[in-house]
Amino acid sequence: MKAIQSLVVSAALAIAMAAPAVAGINDPEVLIYRFPGVRDNGAAIGEGVATVFHCTNFSGVTENIRLVTRGADGTLLQNTSTPILHLSTNTWYTHAPNAYGGINHPTNHVTQGTTAIAATSINIICTAVTIDASTIAPVGVALRGIRFSPVPGSQE
Repeated sequence: MKAIQSLVVSAALAIAMAAPAVAGINDPEVLIYRFPGVRDNGAAIGEGVATVFHCTNFSGVTENIRLVTRGADGTLLQNTSTPILHLSTNTWYTHAPNAYGGINHPTNHVTQGTTAIAATSINIICTAVTIDASTIAPVGVALRGIRFSPVPGSQE
């Protein structure tokens, strides 16, 4: 009887380990970053000051990413959700700069705002920079992102 029990347990473990769980766009979102210091002076495309966010997905499947930007007083300014393919990098901006293409995340005028980034996987890395939107070469200040739900064994 113990031999049969052991065989059943071994078979169950083999099946469970052979097919890893696949995350994806239908999984619940988890907060992965918060970037304080978001700035946009409300200027036209390719002018003034804008904040740009870059995220790369290394989860193995398509995931969803959500950016939620609030003003200094906590007022909701924008909430954008976008799918991101495995090993691709998406770029979002508060208004279109000349240095990057990407996805519009329009906030209009914001000073000392904050953007929370949530995703359906923790296997995503993000950066943010406030830039001069008029230049082709990105000139600006990197924002220090606070990482939530880090990838086990990683350090940012």
